[in-house]
Amino acid sequence: MTIYYSIEEADNNVNIPQEKIESILVGLDKFVETLIGEVVEFNKKRNRGCRIAFDGYLGIDWNQIVSRLNSKSQGKLKIMVYNFLEYYDTNVLNKVVDKALSADKSFGYVYRGRLSKLLKIEEVQKLKSEVLKNCGKVDAIVCIGSGSANPSLRKVYDKIYYFDITRETLFNSSEKKPVYFIGSDNKIPVHQLMRRFYYVDGPVLDAHKKYILKHTDFYVECNSIENMKAVPKDVYYFILSKVAEQPFRIKPLYYPVTWGGNWLKGIKKLPKEMQNSGQGCIVASENSIRIVVNEKILIEIPFQNLLWAYPSKILGEKVNRKFGGEFPFTYWYDDQISGGDMAIQVHASGKYLREKFNEKIRQDESYYIVYTAEDARTYLGLRENADIREFYEKALVAEKEHTPFDHNLYVFSIPTKPGDYFLIPAGTVHASGRNQVVLEIDGGISAYSSGYTFHIYDYLRPDLDGSLRAIHLEHSFKVLKSYRREKWVLKNLRQEPKLLRKGKGWAEYVIGERKDMYFKTHRLEFRREIEDDTFGQFHMLTLVEGDKVLVTTDDGKKYILDFPDTLTVPASVGRYRIVNLGEGTAKVVKALIRL
Repeated sequence: MTIYYSIEEADNNVNIPQEKIESILVGLDKFVETLIGEVVEFNKKRNRGCRIAFDGYLGIDWNQIVSRLNSKSQGKLKIMVYNFLEYYDTNVLNKVVDKALSADKSFGYVYRGRLSKLLKIEEVQKLKSEVLKNCGKVDAIVCIGSGSANPSLRKVYDKIYYFDITRETLFNSSEKKPVYFIGSDNKIPVHQLMRRFYYVDGPVLDAHKKYILKHTDFYVECNSIENMKAVPKDVYYFILSKVAEQPFRIKPLYYPVTWGGNWLKGIKKLPKEMQNSGQGCIVASENSIRIVVNEKILIEIPFQNLLWAYPSKILGEKVNRKFGGEFPFTYWYDDQISGGDMAIQVHASGKYLREKFNEKIRQDESYYIVYTAEDARTYLGLRENADIREFYEKALVAEKEHTPFDHNLYVFSIPTKPGDYFLIPAGTVHASGRNQVVLEIDGGISAYSSGYTFHIYDYLRPDLDGSLRAIHLEHSFKVLKSYRREKWVLKNLRQEPKLLRKGKGWAEYVIGERKDMYFKTHRLEFRREIEDDTFGQFHMLTLVEGDKVLVTTDDGKKYILDFPDTLTVPASVGRYRIVNLGEGTAKVVKALIRL
């Protein structure tokens, strides 16, 4: 089963010296053969076995890697293998999982403890002693599995390899080859336990990966075992430094939803078998970034790896400090052409998310209308005379007794056209209506969680699997701001564009900014070209009108951006120019952080 769909797009080209590219090992056979040769040389010099860690993320097929190593080394080397999965304390882990998931059936409480807290410490110390003792009896000892190079063991190893995959690969492949969650001896498709992954395994493994990438000898891109790319640490960071100094795209992922349309399928030429193209996650820290090295080798890694490596180059010093290195945006395309309305919903403030779910960031949203068809509209705020208590009671009866009600009596809606922009600060009732395509620019919440979208009413329609979607009245009416009604909404959340600067054939407007939202949005309009400067903080650029534009930096780095794609311009870029490659006026939506 395909969970996330993608196409070959968003390539980012870098060039590195020839000797560096020659050090990259492409393919499982090449990796294993090179490792065997290095072990042989190590044995000659050190007169003992080489101690090796194969650390990595959830979803790596360790058996296939070890099997190839054993078959290739047969008759050449004697290898001892330890499976680190056995060193997790299942009793501790079960308590952590229970605490994280039991309080709320739809959401959870993020576990932020270290991986070492989940281990059998005494057993790990025994493993350390065994590795040190047995390395004199064999040619190599290999410890495999997530966490095998944890702080207690890291210095024991002569070589550390970190095997990594993208979220897309993890989720899509787990249906065919269910994976072990950390500390579990049962193979389970990841999407069946998405909550556990988001609230426990993901935070633990991400924190460990961020730590161990500083100490690994090789980074191994392992989206395809047979076509893996093992990159020496210095080359890995050299490549990422190049990307962090140029405009780049993050790879979008697309998936069907119950209210989805098919506009994106046509525009992006998505797979025909997709039920619809309702949602496109186009920017998220957990999405991947495709790096084409010297036009020869494609390396696809989680974007967060790049962010961890060079946060200040990408975000800028001030933004990096403000968000603690976290990426503060998530971008979506909501495609509802000939589809349906989103559920009536509301999002929470940062304080509520911290207290209830142990999250670090608040969730504000905004809708930029890219395309509309007949009767397009956006739901935003309450009707002027809406009775909140009555609204709650109607929604409760709908949830419990499956009795529909007219949500239009309580929720205000605004007819929309392309170019409209709506701010949606936390606490505002809202929904995107049918027959429009929305560029959704949101404050950063993981694209792989429920996103804390508290549903009030979902029209009693079934989800794609036939079940009714969850309703969250307990949360939604606690965070709903009842004063945000028609007049307030029209005055505060649909702002008139304000001219910021202009020149011959170009202008920049502020189209949305509020003190209670940490980002602001501008629109660049130009017939031929426009110049800009990051001034020490990153810009997000989306081409919302026009065919394509060329983004060029002062030092000559270039990226062609097509409609309706999004480009990240790192803070390190400084001055850049956008040239219209199409006819008419090009319009680019620029989002940046309020400082």
